[in-house]
Amino acid sequence: MNRKNQNKRREFLNNVCPTVAMAFLGVSLLESCSSGDGDVDNGGGNNGGGNNGGGTDNGYTKNGNDVTINLNHSNFSKLKNDGWQNFYQEKILLLKISSSSYRAFTGTCPHQGVHTAWSYNGSSSEFVCGQHGNSYKTDCQTAGTGGVLKCYTTSLSGTSLKVTKS
Repeated sequence: MNRKNQNKRREFLNNVCPTVAMAFLGVSLLESCSSGDGDVDNGGGNNGGGNNGGGTDNGYTKNGNDVTINLNHSNFSKLKNDGWQNFYQEKILLLKISSSSYRAFTGTCPHQGVHTAWSYNGSSSEFVCGQHGNSYKTDCQTAGTGGVLKCYTTSLSGTSLKVTKS
């Protein structure tokens, strides 16, 4: 191969290969230990003012730091049935304490900032981050790896659960 063709080949590989590699590896490579700062709420809920941006009822509304959840909505059946739910759209972990008491926590792991892979261990009252296996107590005080899982204020009125993220 002559030198001119070698340079074109090298230029091609330098320009095209990173793009092709990203297409094959996908976005998950970029998200594996992300801080979560670039996460976007891709929908759901009312962003205030009474208009739901298309008329879709997603079972919650948002007004500033307040998120109000309709506990009877099908999108929150996991909370009703299992006693907990990862509310991805708002990055909130919801926990049913009793029929009249709920707790809400940040859904962002204190260790690495991921927010999509949580499970709940009822026997130890801990949320477990699926990304690294770190556990966080639900007492709003006991630290796990990286810190305490931040608690949000909740109030229940009938079937409406209001969570104030602050």
